[in-house]
Order: sequence, then structure tokens, then C-alpha cells
Amino acid sequence: MRAALLVTTFSAACALCAPAAHALDADEVWPRLQQAHFAGRTPVADAQVVDLDAPDRAEDAAIVPMAIVIGPEGGSIRRAWLVIDGNPSPMAARFTLHREAVGRIETRVRIERYTTVRALAETADGRLFMATRFVKAAGGCSAPLGGNDEEAQRDIGRMMLRSIGQGDHGEAELRIRHPNHSGLEFDLDTRGYVAADYLRTVTVRQDGELLMEAELDIAISRNPYLRFGFSRRAGVLEIDAEDSRERRFTARFPARPAQ
Repeated sequence: MRAALLVTTFSAACALCAPAAHALDADEVWPRLQQAHFAGRTPVADAQVVDLDAPDRAEDAAIVPMAIVIGPEGGSIRRAWLVIDGNPSPMAARFTLHREAVGRIETRVRIERYTTVRALAETADGRLFMATRFVKAAGGCSAPLGGNDEEAQRDIGRMMLRSIGQGDHGEAELRIRHPNHSGLEFDLDTRGYVAADYLRTVTVRQDGELLMEAELDIAISRNPYLRFGFSRRAGVLEIDAEDSRERRFTARFPARPAQ
């Protein structure tokens, strides 16, 4: 499935990056993705199952907060997607959920032009739901390289996790140090483009059992951020991540912070 995701996304990206006369309009992207990834099924809008929390206008197009919100009737959701129609690579993320505790999934993304953003969710019985928002942002995927890239490379893969909440249910804020180069960034020093180098997968386990799997693409912002729910009855959260250059990063964190 991951290979299919990447091949189809790459094809869409090539089409969007082609000369203007041949580029896909944003309203052409969704029908193609709908056919390729969802067998042409028409998703249903129901905020009680899934919703999308996104700003109308982004303060910074390279760091746009997005949250797939699983509603009170979304307990049977097993897969979720984040699609950004106007991006060079529209399929920003795909999540496989193994526990109802995951709930809301929040991240930060790059947006290249004013666009419709979609949160899709599929239930265990195969029903497909979708929520959409129109976000005004531009230039996030191709913004010139900024910050200290050498420092970022030295710390690559370092993880930090903060546990939030009381009682048995909590939320984890996971941050992973990674330059997450989109391949579209221009280096003002070398006058060339920076090669793509981004986090591709993140797997989360609690006490050895799968909680969530994420397949990510170039839309995810520098130093990827994920916020998700988990059971605080667990003893340990284990994170396993891999990037586009097949480097692997692992970490273990206590589910509850030390008192």
C-alpha cells in the first residue's frame, strides 16, 4: 500500500510541477486522488465522525497547524488521510489507527498555494467520510532554506515527547528533529535546490502493542510534530521512525511523566 501511495503521489506531484500549460488545476487533483486511493467512492460529510481543524489564513505557510478531529461517532475509524489539493504532492499523510484512544491527530504542514484541505476517514466497515477547509497560504513548500541546516543534521532523529492529561486518557506531543527537506527549497548560498530528505514513517506502540502508524510526505513541516491520544494506563510509549534515506530513529518514553 505504501508503494502505491508514493507512486500515485509522485505522479500527481510531477503533473503539478510541470509547465503551466500542462499542470493540473487544483480542482482536477481531488478527482484523480479519489479514483486512485479510494476507488472512486464518494465520501460523506459528518462532523460527528470526522472533522478538520485548520486556519482560514496561515500566519506562516511553512508551518500550518492541522488537526484531524475524530468525533463522538468516530470510534470505529481505522484509517485517516490528510490531503492538500494545491500542494506539489497532495497526499500529505496517511494514518492507520489501532486503538480508539488515538482520537484527534494534530500536525504541522507546508502549503504551497491557496487550496482546499481534506481530512478523510474510513471506518472498520468500509464507510468513507470527509471534512474540508479552504486555507489561504502560499509558498510553504518552496520557501528558501532557512535556519542552521548543519545543526539540524547533527541532531537528526532526536525525539522529545510531552504527556498531557489526567486520569486514564492522555495526549502525547511528539517532536522529531529532522530538516524534512521537500526537494523544492532553494538554497540562497549554493543557488541550487536542496535534495529531498524527509521523515516517511512514524510507528507508535504502547507497551509493545501498535497504537498508530503514520505515512508522511514532503508536506510535513521541518522538525515534524504529531499530537495524538493514548491510554495513560500504558507504561511505555515506543516510537520508531524512518526517513526517505532509510535512516531509522527509535525512542522510548514513560506514558506518565515522573512525579
